[in-house]
Amino acid sequence: MHNAQTPDTHRPRRIVSIFTGNAIQFTGIVLGSLLLWISIQPGSAGVRISAMIGGYLLIYFNSHSLLHYSIGKLTGINFKHYSIGGSSHASSYPPGVRNLFERLPFFSAHTDPSSMKNAHQYAKALMFAAGITGTVVLCTVASFIVYHADAPGGSALLIFNMIWQASSLVAEM
Repeated sequence: MHNAQTPDTHRPRRIVSIFTGNAIQFTGIVLGSLLLWISIQPGSAGVRISAMIGGYLLIYFNSHSLLHYSIGKLTGINFKHYSIGGSSHASSYPPGVRNLFERLPFFSAHTDPSSMKNAHQYAKALMFAAGITGTVVLCTVASFIVYHADAPGGSALLIFNMIWQASSLVAEM
């Protein structure tokens, strides 16, 4: 999430319009949900595990900025565009993971500076909190669904998710 007071700490790979960014991220969440559904259907364990991992990752990569945008718009904050590039919090991760997260295709929503200046403090707080909170909730729901459906690897995903999301919450503080 970037605004006028938060300088970019990495170079985005691509700038996309709000419409395009929303369409890509929404499609990613829908495809992720479809893959999770496939992972809980009868069939080959390999296909189910691959679908589970792919679905989880699509939801993880596509929810954060879309939730910043959605809650921001609901509270009256306007946005200029999205950028796609490495994590803006890559320095929060350990060295091996840091290098990876600097290069992964994360979306970042860029607010309109005048809109942020005029936004109520509660609107800003809700918009900033929406990204991590929503990502934690969606990924946790996804991992509980595959665990509850007894999908192959579902318990491992649930454990991984709990550890990952707890560390993500700490990194965001």
